[in-house]
Amino acid sequence: MPEQAWLDQYEKVKKKLEAPLDLNAYFTQMEIGGVPIDWLEIGRVHFPTGRVLACDPLLELLDDCPPYLQQVPPGRYLVTLCVVPHALYGDRYACAKVTIRNRKPVRYELAMTGRESLKALSQLKEGDYFGFGVDGGMACIADQATQEAFRAYWRNRPETENFYDDLFCEELEKNAKAHPKYQRDHGDWLNWTIPGTDCNLPIFTSGWGDGYYPCYFGYDAEDQICGIYLHFIDIAAEYAETEEPV
Repeated sequence: MPEQAWLDQYEKVKKKLEAPLDLNAYFTQMEIGGVPIDWLEIGRVHFPTGRVLACDPLLELLDDCPPYLQQVPPGRYLVTLCVVPHALYGDRYACAKVTIRNRKPVRYELAMTGRESLKALSQLKEGDYFGFGVDGGMACIADQATQEAFRAYWRNRPETENFYDDLFCEELEKNAKAHPKYQRDHGDWLNWTIPGTDCNLPIFTSGWGDGYYPCYFGYDAEDQICGIYLHFIDIAAEYAETEEPV
């Protein structure tokens, strides 16, 4: 757990970190800001411990990427992608959702690890957020046990250069052939089970690509977590009468 000074400062700014958008609208409406959207279910994710993390799977799965302070009941949960099909920009994944309970969220709490800088917390401005960095164009959501299983699996592989070329590239291409909807030939999503385990890793392209993205936990009227949202694109703002992606 974080130190008390961190917890005290977090409580002071917690409201500022709530999502500025109704993220569940990305999964219940046919369009956002006049932009048509669609949805793509990519299977379930297994959370054996309920301690969840989000990161760039091509860079951080072997690193010290901590789980969030917020926890969910262990279980298997549906993963859905909000897709913006667009003739000019292609099919972009604007948000990923893990459904924990079939309830409507009434608020969205920013996912926090407890390692965020105390100074940064004290200097927060409206619209600021903490998130995870993407430098390989893809994101994932996983249980802490899945991260540990992946580390063990990778240690036991023959010496290889990198995740994408030596593992995910082939798997993504095979998945794109099997499930071509809203995917390019080289693959834009994959729900991969670590061999010899029941731990799986949903990975997917992140909005426009590399960037810094927030994760939110949606809470229902009973103050229970009902969904987890990885937000990549503010559809109404970023598609509004623009010539180029923002």
